[in-house]
Amino acid sequence: MRKLLLWLVMVAAMVAAILGGTAAFLYSRTGADKLPQEAVTFGEQELTANGWDWTIPVLGDKVSKPYESPTNLTVQKLGTFTDTVPQLVLPGWVTTAQVQLTAPDGTVWAGTQADCNTYTYTQNGEYQLTVTAYHSADSNTPGDPVGWYAYRAAFTMAMNPKVTLSAERAPQGSIVAIQLSGILDGEPTVETDLGTVWFRKTASGYMGYLPVTYNAEGGDHTLSLTCGSLNKEIILTVTRTLYDTVDIPAEESAGAEEFRNAIWPLYTTGSSAKLWNGRFEVPSAGAPTMEYGTTQMVDGARSGQSTGITYAAADGETVTAPQAGNVVFAGTLTLTGGTVVIDHGCGVKSYLYGLEKVDVERGQSVATGDPLGTAGTTHSLIYELRIGSKSVNPQTALDGNSGLQFREYE
Repeated sequence: MRKLLLWLVMVAAMVAAILGGTAAFLYSRTGADKLPQEAVTFGEQELTANGWDWTIPVLGDKVSKPYESPTNLTVQKLGTFTDTVPQLVLPGWVTTAQVQLTAPDGTVWAGTQADCNTYTYTQNGEYQLTVTAYHSADSNTPGDPVGWYAYRAAFTMAMNPKVTLSAERAPQGSIVAIQLSGILDGEPTVETDLGTVWFRKTASGYMGYLPVTYNAEGGDHTLSLTCGSLNKEIILTVTRTLYDTVDIPAEESAGAEEFRNAIWPLYTTGSSAKLWNGRFEVPSAGAPTMEYGTTQMVDGARSGQSTGITYAAADGETVTAPQAGNVVFAGTLTLTGGTVVIDHGCGVKSYLYGLEKVDVERGQSVATGDPLGTAGTTHSLIYELRIGSKSVNPQTALDGNSGLQFREYE
């Protein structure tokens, strides 16, 4: 028995020695190369770590090796930005980050990476940037280092306001995007006879969408743009579009007041956020029977122009959402039958008329291609695309080359 105990003690000592030797070997071989290597970038420039505090697992959760360096007052100089707003890009190892910007007047802003990349620069001059990028413990990768890098940098903003149109000549029925970039000290507004412009915040400034409807007067139009201290007049030339003419039977106007009460208030309300993504999709598999802008004749007299695209939708066919958004109207109207209105944000809405059955509800969010209801034979299926109260040609959005897709991801 005594020999057995002695043997067990010797075995335990040998195991401890082996484990200790293994731990010591692994500890000695664990170097700074085990720390995250991919750099944080700002304005496409790699940031140099100003300080760090890391713990690297060596032997499970029993042995770990620390790497520490206190932060200091060294400031990395990034130069001057004159054309584009610098973007903060975090590598994949970062789980969370704290960002702080100090403006030339001493104003301090703090937030996340996403907020930093849409931060509104209202002054030119030197900015101070501090970033702390963390990698937290993850049960799926227990061998990863845990800790943080700190960065301190300075850069100068020297960006004058700039206004860019997606097109300087626009045909009737089109959408023109208005992009503002540079240092802006307010929120933009545009006065024009063409229609109301909704602006959304972007990384470089603002983007707005101007409707050029089917009956907009041809020739030069002045856009009076104001954004804080910026006042600028821009000339947009509207070109005439040659539309087809068709004869249509006379229709009863029953339900016109009901339609106005239900639909017209939607022209001036809606989300200020951009909810669409990319090109729009046709709501029906049927062929178009009347294009946007077509002049309509009744008994030889002009009765108006088509404000949307009419489709030969098959009875019972599923009608789908042209783009993502929120349903702001879903119901049946005497004049237009089953009606669905989708708010895509920034004043842009899809109006679908003539459904036999409506399968969505007001307040519901839809994605591109989601079913809205079914077509029938009582009414023709019509798809209108409007910015505010002004109709535009849906085909340009369906083709993916309208102002709605202009520099969409900037």
